[in-house]
Amino acid sequence: MKILSSLLMLLAIAGAQTNTGSVSGEVRDAVTRQPLPGAIVTIIGTTLGASCDERGYYVITNVPIGTHQLKASMIGYEAAVNPDITVRTQRNTTASFPLQISAVELSEVEVQSEFFSRPTESVVSMRTLSPEEIRRSPGSAEDIFRVMQSMPGVATAGGKSAQLIVRGGSPNENLTLLDNIEIYNPIHFARTGESMGIISIVNPALLEKVDFLTGGFPARYGDKMSSVFDMSIRDGNKELYNTDVNLNIAGFGVMVDGPLPAENSAMVLSVRRGFFDILTKIMDRPAAPQYYDAVGKVTYDLDRDNRIGIVGFYYIDQIDRVGTTKESSAMSKYDYLARDDYGSAFGVNWRSLLSQNSVLLTTLSSTANGWTTNQGTQTNHALRGEEIVEQELTLRSELTYQFSPALSMTMGLMAKGIDSRNITWTPEDTSRTGTIIPATTIAFEPDATNKTALFFQSSYTILAPLTISAGVRYDRFALTNEQDVSPRLGLSYRAGASTTFNIAWGKFVQTPASYQISPDPRNLSLKSSKAIHYVAGVEHLLWNDTRATLEVYHKDIHDVIVDPDSTNLLLNTGSGYARGVELSLQKKFTDGFVGSASYGYSVSRRQDAPSAPEYDFEYDRPHIVNLLAGMELGEGWQIGAKFQFASGNPYTPVAGVVKKGGIYYLVDGPVNSARYPDYHKLDIRVDRQFVLNGWSLTAYIDLWNVYNKDNVMSYSYKADASGNITMTVKPDFGITPIAGVSAKF
Repeated sequence: MKILSSLLMLLAIAGAQTNTGSVSGEVRDAVTRQPLPGAIVTIIGTTLGASCDERGYYVITNVPIGTHQLKASMIGYEAAVNPDITVRTQRNTTASFPLQISAVELSEVEVQSEFFSRPTESVVSMRTLSPEEIRRSPGSAEDIFRVMQSMPGVATAGGKSAQLIVRGGSPNENLTLLDNIEIYNPIHFARTGESMGIISIVNPALLEKVDFLTGGFPARYGDKMSSVFDMSIRDGNKELYNTDVNLNIAGFGVMVDGPLPAENSAMVLSVRRGFFDILTKIMDRPAAPQYYDAVGKVTYDLDRDNRIGIVGFYYIDQIDRVGTTKESSAMSKYDYLARDDYGSAFGVNWRSLLSQNSVLLTTLSSTANGWTTNQGTQTNHALRGEEIVEQELTLRSELTYQFSPALSMTMGLMAKGIDSRNITWTPEDTSRTGTIIPATTIAFEPDATNKTALFFQSSYTILAPLTISAGVRYDRFALTNEQDVSPRLGLSYRAGASTTFNIAWGKFVQTPASYQISPDPRNLSLKSSKAIHYVAGVEHLLWNDTRATLEVYHKDIHDVIVDPDSTNLLLNTGSGYARGVELSLQKKFTDGFVGSASYGYSVSRRQDAPSAPEYDFEYDRPHIVNLLAGMELGEGWQIGAKFQFASGNPYTPVAGVVKKGGIYYLVDGPVNSARYPDYHKLDIRVDRQFVLNGWSLTAYIDLWNVYNKDNVMSYSYKADASGNITMTVKPDFGITPIAGVSAKF
C-alpha cells in the first residue's frame, strides 16, 4: 500500500494540470426520436451551455473538471436533468437526453420531475441508473447486476453470485436486453437454470443507461415472468478519442471510443480479461477459472432521419480443476473437471424517422450460446458431461406513431429462428438419500423451429391528469405448438405537482427452455408457465431530486414446470404466488451526496401439484433492507457505503438416516421447512482521483463485508459408517478487498 501511495504521489506531481474538458450529446423527443433543434443544454450553477443544431446535437467546451448537473430544456417539453456527469481533463463526455412532451400542455398541473422522468408506457416498478451511479456503487466491483441487487424488491444471491432474485422469482425468469438484442446469459460462469454467476459480461462504462422493470412491464417485452433488464449502449464519441484502462483484482480491461473516418460515425469498444485463474494458482487452489469478453458498437448516420447501429459481443469462460484425493472425497467423487462456456451476439439496429410523428426501429440479430463439460477421474475425463449449443436468428421491428401530445401507439413484431443441440451423459450413481440413479444418455437435436410474436402498446391521456397505458401481446412457439395472448393495462394519475398514483395489471408467459424439453421426448407437450401481475403504488417527490415510493404487488403463478419424481419427465402441475410491499427513498446525486433506502416484505410460495402441500419457494426472502449512501469529500476523494440485510433462504433439512444394504443414507425432512441464518453485510468504497497532464488516474478500494460476517450460503450433510451425521457450512465471502486503478486518457 505504501508503494502504491508513493507511485500515485509521483504521478500527481508530474506535469501541470489541465482543468477543463467538454460535454456533447443529443436531445430528442422521447417518443418519436425526432431531433430537437434549438433545445438548450446548460450546466447548472454555471453560465456554460449550448443550443442544439438541426440534428439535435450540442457541444459544450471549456467545462471545469469534476461532477456536474446538466439540464436540457425546450418549449413544449418537460425539462430533464442528468445529475451525475463527470468531466475529466482533455476528454469529451457524452450525455444525451430524451425529452417528454410537457404535462403542462395536457393539464393545469405543473409537474416537477426533471430527475425522475420515465416512459408513459411503464407506469410502475421501474428504475433507471446511469453509468456513474453504477461505477460509484460500493460492494459491486463496478458490476451492473450487483448494483441492481440493491434495488427495491431485489434480493442478493450472495457475494459469490451476481444473479438477480426479483420479487420471489428465480433468476431464469428475468429478461435481459442489450441494445434491443436478447441476451440469454449475461453473467460469467452462469448457465441457464442456475443461480450462480460471478461478474456481468458488459462493462458498465459502455452504457448510456439501464432500465430495470420489476413488474407490470409493457407488451413490447415478452417470454419472461418476473423482470426486464434493458441495457442501452451509448453511441461512440463524435468529438475525440477517449481511452480507459481499468485494473483490479478481478481483471484487466481497456475501452476505446471515438469518431470514425466516415462523417457522422463513431465507435465504442471494450475488451476485458479476468484474473481469477492467476489468483487461484497463487493461492494453490485446484480450480482455475478464466474469462474474456469483448463488447462493441458502431453507429453511422446515413442521413438526418436514418441511423444504423451495429452491436456485437463475445465472451468465453473456462474452468479446469484437478483435485487431490482429500479434496475429491470432500467435494465430489470426480477429481477432474473441464468446463468451457461461450456466448456471442451480432446485431444491426436501423432507426428510421418516417415522419415528424413516427419512428421505425428494426433489429436483425444473431445470437449463439454453448457449453461443454467433461467430468470424471484423471484416468477417465468424460465419465459425465454435456455438449450444448443454442443459436437464434431474430428479426424485430417496432413502429411508433404519435397522433397527438396525448396519444401515442407502438406496434411491433418478432420472428425468431431457433436451432439447438443438447447432448448429455451420466454414469449410474447413488444419491445421498440412497436412490439409485441409472446411467443416462440424452441426444436432443430437434429440427430448427421458431417463435413469433406481435404486440401493440398505447399511451393515452384521456382526461388530464389521468394517463392510461394499454397493450396486448401474442406469442407462438412452434416446437410445442402453443399460442398465448397476454393483455397488459396500466393507469397513472397525477394528484398535484408532486404525487402520482399508479396501478398495473398484466398477463406474462414464459415458454419452456431447451434444457427443460431435452431430457425426454414427452416434454414437447409442456406448456408455457404463466403469471398474472397486480401492482399498485404511489410516488411522491419530497424535493426535486428526492423521491419516495410505496408499491404493493401480487403475482399469481400457474402452469409452472416441475419435476415431480426426479425423472426426466416434467409436468406443468406447479402453481404458486408471490406478494409483498416495497417502500423506498431515492436521492439523486446533487450537492455532492447520493443515497437510497428501501425495505421490502414478501412471501413467495409454491405447490408442485393441486393435491401436494404448499411450501416456501427456494428464493423466498421475506425481509429485505438496502441502504446506500455516497458523497464527494473534495480534492478528488469519494466515499460510499452500502448495507444489505435479507432473511435467510429456505432449505430442506435432514431429518435423520436410514440403513440400506449396510450403508446409512440421509432422510430429508419437509421441503424447505428450515431457513439459513439471516444474511447481512456492510460494504465501503473509497475513490481518489488524480488529475495529471492530459489524463487522470483514479485509485479505489471496494471493501466487501467490512465486519466479516459469517454469512451461510448452504449446508452439506454426510452420514458416516456409524450413522452419525456431519454438517459442513458453505460460507459466503468474508471480508474481501477489491483494489484497483483506472486511467482515462
